[in-house]
Amino acid sequence: MLCEVTSMYDWVGEGWGKDTYLFIGAAGIAVRSIAPLVKDKFTDSPVLVMDEKGGYIIPLLSSHLGGAGETARIISALTGAVPVVTTATDLNRKFAVDLFAKENGMQISDRALAKEISARILQGRAVGFYSDFPVKGNLPEELLIKQEYRKLKETLPGIAVLEKKPEKAMEGILHLYPKILSVGIGCRRGVEKEKIEQKIRSVLGRGGWKTDQIGVLASIDRKADEKGILDFASEYGIPFRTYTAGELNTVKQVTSSSDFVKNITGTDNVCERAALLAGQSGDLIYKKETFRDLTLAVVRMRCEVIFGETKQPTPRMADQERKGEKT
Repeated sequence: MLCEVTSMYDWVGEGWGKDTYLFIGAAGIAVRSIAPLVKDKFTDSPVLVMDEKGGYIIPLLSSHLGGAGETARIISALTGAVPVVTTATDLNRKFAVDLFAKENGMQISDRALAKEISARILQGRAVGFYSDFPVKGNLPEELLIKQEYRKLKETLPGIAVLEKKPEKAMEGILHLYPKILSVGIGCRRGVEKEKIEQKIRSVLGRGGWKTDQIGVLASIDRKADEKGILDFASEYGIPFRTYTAGELNTVKQVTSSSDFVKNITGTDNVCERAALLAGQSGDLIYKKETFRDLTLAVVRMRCEVIFGETKQPTPRMADQERKGEKT
């Protein structure tokens, strides 16, 4: 797509926080172009710099959460450029809690504590780990598994992967919350985003759930352009999936059926069927709730905590790989 911009800053600013930027040329140009826009790693765009000969590529900003590090590795594999890794946990081959949270689709409760945990790990000190969910893969040596949440106090700070916020949360524990909710929605045409948000918050709040634990919104395909739903999904960064009536009808069981809705849409219960279909056979924790202009249903999706070994080459290792040497 061609676009007309008045300056490099304007070009970067148009997509900041949404797009990934690869600058080919001097790193200084990239730094000056993004400097006024940089806020924090949780919202900044991934930024990479490659020299004009394609010899080196640097993940300059948002290496973990934005994926600049992974993008650098992909470009390296395609072009032979050496990725210049400067992130401490990557260089030292240590567990990175921010990357772990991203790969498992989790919300980080305390950004400052996440940094403190990374610093502790880099010092060679162990961190306690507890999960409400089954754990798969090899636990990093930097983590000490705990069978109970309360036992994390033995190795503060610690990490806890939880379904919900505990009634008595311990200080010094980084709480991670997976996005395990599938919310199905049916609504009248033109319902405002604010009303959708209010009702979703109300339903989830009764069970101690948070809006940022929603992993997917779902409805019938005739709602694919529903502005209120789209605006809500966009604000919270939630995928919005729609299904045909035929697809929704493949769901075997719902708690209620409406002939009126079926005559209009081709299916008898949009919200429950959509939530169950998008939720991949999870558990229906809130059956269809009817409000004046919309209906909601919520499914708790099944969840596993996965530890995977992601290859994170240092510049030297990458250079050796290019030359066919063994590390």
